[in-house]
Amino acid sequence: MKEDKKNQFFARHMLDMADRAYQGSYPVFTDFLTTSEYMLLSSMQTQFRGIRTAYWGGHRDCDHVTAGFFPNDWPGTDSKMFPVVCIRVTPLNERYAQSLEHRDYLGAILNLGIERAKIGDIRICESTAYVFCKEEFASFVVENFITVKHTQITCQIMTASDELPEQQYSEKIDSVASVRLDNVVSAMAGISRSKAVELIRQGNVTAGHALRTAVSFMCTDEMIITIRGYGKFRLSIPENAFTRKGKQKIIIYKFL
Repeated sequence: MKEDKKNQFFARHMLDMADRAYQGSYPVFTDFLTTSEYMLLSSMQTQFRGIRTAYWGGHRDCDHVTAGFFPNDWPGTDSKMFPVVCIRVTPLNERYAQSLEHRDYLGAILNLGIERAKIGDIRICESTAYVFCKEEFASFVVENFITVKHTQITCQIMTASDELPEQQYSEKIDSVASVRLDNVVSAMAGISRSKAVELIRQGNVTAGHALRTAVSFMCTDEMIITIRGYGKFRLSIPENAFTRKGKQKIIIYKFL
């Protein structure tokens, strides 16, 4: 019951934001969405009048994204319009820097009093972390985010010309009878096809940035698929790659 009320509040809030974009004839943007919020919003598309929705988290591989409501007559949905920035976090002295994990960075940022919804992905590459956040909080983070555990750090807002390391994945090669959604979900989550069917029909799977409840939906190459409770994946379908029994070979990349 509590979850239902939470979803109802979120749905009303999204409808209000979409209506504000429609009435004002300008884009309106959300905070970073949880997986369940993203799935719920994806299922609401037909309820928005005169509005199209786009998603962006700061990079094409980001797991956490914000949503933008754009009037249908608005010229384009350029990702540069989204109020999301990336902050590079580096140790002041690498010699004395600790080995830090995602939870270390996130915990230290939240201890500054920032809400979780204002922070997106945190990508770690060796001793450097890349923190995506809402633009309105970027300066505050840079000025006040000075330590993670016992490691002193320095922060810098990245510019469009700065290079960001690619998203890290775990990789698995598998084969499926076809690239129907139930087969692909089964392979990605490592579960039976009947369990995969159940997850899909219950509204726990998005593919191609849309909620999919039809098990017969055909997946395409490079499609991003999110399975609630199992994670986010990218699907690669090699051309003319089949097993001796005629099954389609696929490569599954799980976001780390």
